[in-house]
Amino acid sequence: MAGRPRFLCGVVEGFYGRPWSMEQRKLLFEWLRRWGLNCYMYAPKDELKHRLLWREPYTEHETACMRSLIEAAQEQGVEFVFAISAGQDMVFSSAGDRLLLQQKLRQVAAMGCQAFALLFDDIDPCMCQADRDAFPSLAQAQASVANEVYQELGQPPVFLFCPTEYCSSLCSPSPSQSCYLLTIGQELLPGIDVIWTGPKVVSQELSAVLLEEVEGVLRRQPIIWDNLYANDYDCRRVFLGPYTGRAPGLMARLHGLLLNPNCELQANFIPIHTLGSWFRSELWSCAHPDHTGMEPAAARADSQGPQAGSYSPQEALELALRDWVAEINRQALEPGARSPGHTSISLKGGAQLEPGTAGWDVLPDPTGPDQHGPEACGTAPGEGRRKVTLEPKQNSGSRTHASGQQNPARDREQPTAGSTESCEPTSAMPSAAQTSQSTGAQVATETLHSPGPPMCCSDGTSTAQNLLPTSDARMGGGSSHQPCSSTQPEPSRVDTPQTPPGPGAAASPVSTAPLIDGAGASPVSTAPLIDGAGASPVSTAPLIDGAGASPGPTGSLTPEEARSSPTPPRTPEESRSSPTAPLTPEESRSSPTAPLTLEESRSSPTAPLTPEESRSSPTAPLTPEESRSSPTAPLTLGEVRMLVELFYLPYHHGPLAQHLLEHFRWLRANSLSVGVSATAPDAGVGRCWRGRAQSFTQLCAQTCCLHTRLVGAAGRALLYDLHPYLWDIRNVLLAASAFVQWLDGHLLCEPGTGTWGSCFGWCQSITAQILLQGDAEPWAQRGGLFGELQALLPVGNSSDLFYQPPPLFPSCQLYVLRPLQPWDKGELYRMCWESLDCDPKVTEILVSHPDLLGDRLLGSFLSLSPEYTFVLEDEAGPCGYAAGVLCAEGFLQQRDSGWLPAMRHKYPRDLAAGAPALGQDVLEEALLFFHTEPAAVPLPVLRRFPSLVQLGTAARTLDAGASRSLALCLLSALRANGSRGVFCQVSATDQQQLSFYSKLGFVALPVAWDSCPGARLLGRLL
Repeated sequence: MAGRPRFLCGVVEGFYGRPWSMEQRKLLFEWLRRWGLNCYMYAPKDELKHRLLWREPYTEHETACMRSLIEAAQEQGVEFVFAISAGQDMVFSSAGDRLLLQQKLRQVAAMGCQAFALLFDDIDPCMCQADRDAFPSLAQAQASVANEVYQELGQPPVFLFCPTEYCSSLCSPSPSQSCYLLTIGQELLPGIDVIWTGPKVVSQELSAVLLEEVEGVLRRQPIIWDNLYANDYDCRRVFLGPYTGRAPGLMARLHGLLLNPNCELQANFIPIHTLGSWFRSELWSCAHPDHTGMEPAAARADSQGPQAGSYSPQEALELALRDWVAEINRQALEPGARSPGHTSISLKGGAQLEPGTAGWDVLPDPTGPDQHGPEACGTAPGEGRRKVTLEPKQNSGSRTHASGQQNPARDREQPTAGSTESCEPTSAMPSAAQTSQSTGAQVATETLHSPGPPMCCSDGTSTAQNLLPTSDARMGGGSSHQPCSSTQPEPSRVDTPQTPPGPGAAASPVSTAPLIDGAGASPVSTAPLIDGAGASPVSTAPLIDGAGASPGPTGSLTPEEARSSPTPPRTPEESRSSPTAPLTPEESRSSPTAPLTLEESRSSPTAPLTPEESRSSPTAPLTPEESRSSPTAPLTLGEVRMLVELFYLPYHHGPLAQHLLEHFRWLRANSLSVGVSATAPDAGVGRCWRGRAQSFTQLCAQTCCLHTRLVGAAGRALLYDLHPYLWDIRNVLLAASAFVQWLDGHLLCEPGTGTWGSCFGWCQSITAQILLQGDAEPWAQRGGLFGELQALLPVGNSSDLFYQPPPLFPSCQLYVLRPLQPWDKGELYRMCWESLDCDPKVTEILVSHPDLLGDRLLGSFLSLSPEYTFVLEDEAGPCGYAAGVLCAEGFLQQRDSGWLPAMRHKYPRDLAAGAPALGQDVLEEALLFFHTEPAAVPLPVLRRFPSLVQLGTAARTLDAGASRSLALCLLSALRANGSRGVFCQVSATDQQQLSFYSKLGFVALPVAWDSCPGARLLGRLL
């Protein structure tokens, strides 16, 4: 490339974590050319020969790959800047180290590279003794090395230097008074440019005024390394919003601006697209200094918006959104772009049900190492941030602090020395001969199942599932690197514990339709969040029909059980007279704070689109019905806009995310208005609360539907980059929506005295928006939208409860999570025995007594504590439950004195006499439970862990996130009503259940339970 560009503007691959592949970088070059950008810096922190093994030269194969990459950049008119990070262990006074550095850069220069950078960021500022003897300061040592290399390379037109103090917050006491920066400015040769990130590591704003001080100290205009979109410091955040916060006219104060983007290439379409709009706008402003910001709107429209005049982030976003929708749908149509994991999956000969086996599949990433999700968080906030002193461990590719603490954000496997090829993508998927995917049955791998019931005497056989290793870092890090391959590894066998009633196959439906019936059981709204103009007015007025806005009470299920239940359901007459009851259609029309009716919503200018309007709008999200009939239909502009608004910017939420948080905070703060109270609450406040609750559940349903649409319609590259983040949001919204529905009529407002203390203290904390204060970096607020929503739940701060790697073969199954309804009993009981594999004679017994297994597993909970039962539902019906009891001591007394005698009369002891062996153990265990005196739970357990829980899912429920959401909403409900701890009873031999509960934070309680030696008590504090 002849000469240096006047202004360097482009992308720096400077994040921690798995580097991009060569093919991804070549795609990036095409994007840069298309949007008028001119520079790419090669600086992947975890590429071994860039940082950890910087002294080692490239092999012949690596040289060929690097030369190809440099040529590809030059063909697209992009300046290729090769950066090297030698400061981690370089001895600045060592002639040998200096020679190795020069040889490495000369090798790259021979490949055709003409631009270079020396990076001394994120290193220990202390020098070794030899350097202290040779140089008076670190700045002089670094400047000496940089000047020598610059001259040895023939003073290339582009030569960049990144100082150790690279932002104002790292300068002591300030940039203008920093001895380090003053020395750098004095000692560096004039042809060397200095990199700067702004006021902070991740700078919210950049202005010309803020850069004047830096320019004076460095004696040159800096080049900005912009970390606005860097997400390597937080494994749950990705940023899709427009480039913003950079003042007009900034270009005159800089020599360049390089964007350090998201680790996931496909997530960077809008960031880089809008950066190009900003650059074109700045170029136009420099060429027309007398007209900057003064041209009329019509003239700007004729000049393609952001290309002419002052830069508008929203205008740039609109242009980028339309281009991204076209790019997404184009990629989805490419051969091999679809992932075989787009459909729902099931296990052949699925695990037995006790009461269910919900697993999450852990499969190798089918796209190879170039496609990846975010990794597990394992350390405190702030570690792993971009440009903070982070030192990789010796002989490993992971990052640690200088003290040796492991970095949490991107602990991926690293390529070995001399293995640039290991970063190449694989385009081939496992063949049909190696997997069952071609026939529609997915091979499940390391499957961690949902818990079974507290059965202590069952001893079934085990089914086997395939276990495949994975290199995805969200599995917890630490896995060894595996080269990409077009075939999957040979699966190994792992036993899945038996869960009565027995082994059986459960088909997994593929349809992506929501769960809506005529009774309104599932609050899945079909109204999109955009209007035809492309704006995003998320209406807070829900759509309701004559069936009412709020689910009914979760009372007992039969008249007999209702009489024995401490919390019987309200009759229709009581519901109409209750101030906390759902509104009738007539009341909703007369209330000024009531939610909009279907007719009113059509006439409201800010109401969501109706299904008819959605079908006529090409930019609206698909309705659930349309998703069911065409699950792979192209993503719409409205759906892509929703995606962007969920994952906006590090310091700002998008409109959709903001509405979700505002609704949830308000509902939480005002939840006492619909709680159980001795005095009647204000009816108007209750109606307002229910209206906002309906709006919130509507938004949650739309977001869950977006997850299903992304899995069904997106190409493989985009799916595996963004699915982990959207999966996290979907899971927490499933729990939040169910919890909000539960609050209506179940929150205790006037608790009595007891060991569980205050029941609503969690609601009385501040409800103002959580803002980053002062100069805090964005990693001070962990998790972004996911973290804020999770923190609003009563048990949201229990981080051990929530982390689970997302499935690498995503499922488009649509789930709904809600409190128990009266009609759920039959379906839940059917779930308990539907996949039973037993002798026909046993089947006959179960047919004649269809409630036997259901009564054994759920009967006591549904009869005595229905208000703490939640149901997980998919398109085939209920597929999981979470049952709990607030006061276990009283519950166990009621069960033993009233409920069990009724069950003994209902199911005689000799009912299983003469039954064949296959399936007899199921009958025997159930009858033994009914006819044996229950073992007393130790009193210390009941005092410290006053609540009892039980969870179970059907064999077809393979999504770990849905199972965890089920547990989360139950624990949140118990905690909201004052419980400080929960316990469960698990068979001591059931490793599956023990593993599941342990990942929810349960631990084995060290108490003697001699009366039931085959069982184990697990507990956790709330």
